[in-house]
Amino acid sequence: MNCPLPRIACSDPELATTLRRVLGGCEVLQAPLDCSHAPLCRWLEQLPAGSQVKVEAAIGDAIATLERTRHAFRSRELGQLRQRLEQLLVELSGPAE
Repeated sequence: MNCPLPRIACSDPELATTLRRVLGGCEVLQAPLDCSHAPLCRWLEQLPAGSQVKVEAAIGDAIATLERTRHAFRSRELGQLRQRLEQLLVELSGPAE
């Protein structure tokens, strides 16, 4: 059975070049489409029309549920999860680059 190549994600072009030279047996990715599996990866496909709205609504629903139940569970981890989801929602709602 073939073992997949290790992959390292690095957005710094100089460091990525150095890593490629030093770690010849690794796949160094500067951008998502640099991955040899990108054509087969469903995570890199463009979302169908209307999907982003559904994703944002689902994240909003999760945030609201965590907020409503925060006194029942009193979990620091759930509070941190809510904050990360809120940040993700802000990033998704921001202007497209």
